[in-house]
Amino acid sequence: MTAPQIFIVGLDAASWDLLQPWTKSGELPNLAKLIEQGVSGDLQSAIPPLTPPAWTSFMTGVNPGKHGIFHFLETQPDSYDMRYTNAGSRRARTLWSILSDAGLKVGAINIPFTYPPEPLNGFQISGMDTPSEQSAFIHPPELREEIELELGEALRLEVRYLGFMSSDARRDAVLDELRQIDEQWTKIALLLLERHPVDVMMVTFMSIDTVQHYFWHYMDERHFLHDSAGAGKYRHAIKSVYQRLDRALGQFLTRLPAQTTVLVASDHGGGPVSDRVVYLNRYLCQIGLLKYREHSKSMLGKLRQKVVRSVYQAIRSSLTSSQKKWLADLFPALRQKFESAYTSFADIDWSATKAYCSEVLAYPPSICLNIEGERPEGIVNPGEREALMELITKKLTDLRDPRDGSLIISRVFRREELFDGPCANEAPDLVLDWWSGGGFAAEPSFAEDADKPVLKIRERAPMREPEWSGTHRLQGVMILRGKAAKPGVRIEDARLIDIAPTLLYLLRQKIPSGLDGRVLTEALDPAFVATNPLRYDQNSEPFATTSSAAYSIEEAALVEERLKALGYVD
Repeated sequence: MTAPQIFIVGLDAASWDLLQPWTKSGELPNLAKLIEQGVSGDLQSAIPPLTPPAWTSFMTGVNPGKHGIFHFLETQPDSYDMRYTNAGSRRARTLWSILSDAGLKVGAINIPFTYPPEPLNGFQISGMDTPSEQSAFIHPPELREEIELELGEALRLEVRYLGFMSSDARRDAVLDELRQIDEQWTKIALLLLERHPVDVMMVTFMSIDTVQHYFWHYMDERHFLHDSAGAGKYRHAIKSVYQRLDRALGQFLTRLPAQTTVLVASDHGGGPVSDRVVYLNRYLCQIGLLKYREHSKSMLGKLRQKVVRSVYQAIRSSLTSSQKKWLADLFPALRQKFESAYTSFADIDWSATKAYCSEVLAYPPSICLNIEGERPEGIVNPGEREALMELITKKLTDLRDPRDGSLIISRVFRREELFDGPCANEAPDLVLDWWSGGGFAAEPSFAEDADKPVLKIRERAPMREPEWSGTHRLQGVMILRGKAAKPGVRIEDARLIDIAPTLLYLLRQKIPSGLDGRVLTEALDPAFVATNPLRYDQNSEPFATTSSAAYSIEEAALVEERLKALGYVD
């Protein structure tokens, strides 16, 4: 077997807050060994720290303003409507394609936002943006038959019961499904490592992210949703997933020769959700920047909206995943109508609205300005943009926690502070920090509730219905072990966008001049750096400005169902 020069394990949402004490206690021995033998430290995510922009920044070495993926959804051209993103939305070259073009063989397994797969010199199995197991998500296509023959069954991409964890039996089923899927990706990686040797290989596991989202409150006694009764059974649910992936890492390490460089990385960290809830469009309405249509304020309009939402919520809560997919396939237009009504987007009077938030997302705290010339019914003169952003930022500081007077929204970023590149104007105008300090969550606003309070402090009580109890944090995890890496060193200030140029450098490749990331030379042996000067490719391809994302209506329904089950879409 030809050993890969670099082997990468992606642990989606792995966090030092959990990983560090468990490695020190001996409960994660393989990760502990890598930390002792290599370089480790925080790995700053993209902003906001969400899966689509984060893993895409990891793969491209550039900020979302250059690669074009900001969230799970993007605004459709010349419309306020949203569509689901995938790798077709990406406008920057990936590390995998750069290496392939340089003649190296590459293998990429289950990395989010790689669908449709690239025709690499090697192989690629797409990740969570794959619509379904029936999609063409494997390159080359003939690899599927070989993998499924070895597994003895078809590949599985999703956990079926996430939205239905109302009993211990269902929770047990979810945890067992996570185990099965982790074991599937481990088997596939080991199979391909042996039969299809490549120069660089990566496999990503999503189970840490999922289990932290839904089981954090069992582990954390300080959580406002802490369930002391359920904690007896599920207190160690998250730790068990970390331990399982540590064992998988151990299996990889036993197959890899000592000269292989090993990288473990997460796209962001994890932590508890906040008990502070903000209704952003309701607030924008109350400060005079968003207006609802008049029909939505009438008694008949309010009744109609409530009926539509009640039917929609009943469908979501009562049908199984397969039934909802069937319904979405059969009546895609009806699904879109219900979806629009549920999020109240259809009730916004764009001709009188200056600012708004797309609240279909579970974490939507980004505000868009209705700029003339940029939005279909824009009314804000571009010259007013600066003053309007100042006004909104100031108004957001008025939102305070009634318990201690602290800011609900600790920071408000302007688009130009975060994003640079040909796609930057596709980003929201203001990004609200929901991941730092006490943080906050957001829920959809409805026209008939426009006069209600914009801030809610949730009561401390065990969870009644399945929901997120864990969310994302800005700092993820990086561990690098190899001949060129310093042993047992902790580094600071590493970012996701630094990984691609660092890996290119370790492989002695030229670094495209347009990358935003830097080579993490402080993590490397000075002798290696001294004998391997950095080389840059001044003729690298420019970044594209148009997106080729194109899910069919049926595919979009399948992706939407998975994201709802995972909790990313309300």
